[in-house]
Amino acid sequence: MKKYIVDLNEAEISQLRSLTKTGKHKARSITRANILIMASEGYSDNAIASTLRINVSTVERTREKFVLGGLEYALQDRPHPPKPRKLDGKQEAFLV
Repeated sequence: MKKYIVDLNEAEISQLRSLTKTGKHKARSITRANILIMASEGYSDNAIASTLRINVSTVERTREKFVLGGLEYALQDRPHPPKPRKLDGKQEAFLV
């Protein structure tokens, strides 16, 4: 039994389909959109994973994120913490 069931309305489905058709989005977002579309059509996690050539845990995480946080939360990456600078201003000036 699946714990997180993806149930999309028509507006969400059309939004996801347009996201997958235009090439202006990140590959991860397009993959996640495809996961949600297939999940709403009733495909199993294993079938989705093998079709999209991804791991089953990716399908499970995306399904969970959609149910807990909604469409935008499921499609977007979480923000990464800023990376510390390798050189300070003086070192950078010397290098340049």
